[in-house]
Amino acid sequence: MIQTKDGWPQPYALLDAQPYWEGLAAGQLKYQRCTGCGEAVWPAHSFCPHCDADELVWQAAKGTGTLYSFSTVMRGPTPAFSSIAPYTVGFVEMDEGYHLFAQIEGAPETLRIGARMTARLIERGGQRLPVFAAA
Repeated sequence: MIQTKDGWPQPYALLDAQPYWEGLAAGQLKYQRCTGCGEAVWPAHSFCPHCDADELVWQAAKGTGTLYSFSTVMRGPTPAFSSIAPYTVGFVEMDEGYHLFAQIEGAPETLRIGARMTARLIERGGQRLPVFAAA
């Protein structure tokens, strides 16, 4: 069963991602970087998917990147999401070298793959989440 708060689905409390959620609560967007090969790691892991090293450190992201892909949702899957439909979601290729899936603000007809994006944090269901808009 999906847990909700104020009608918004809540993420699963995976231990590997706990620093990500704590970072958002503190106003920071965080990701992992492998100390073995130097690659950015996302989603959160307990080992590096690039080289199998188990030395991953959490770093703060700048919150900027380029729009990699997007899609506009016309009918939300839950009453809370239906209340904001239509809305756009997509992947942003972060400047640090990983892809982050998030809501994208802006009229869909104005969005362009490769456009520079900047994140801001919004509160939904008692938690902070990144939302991107054209820079």
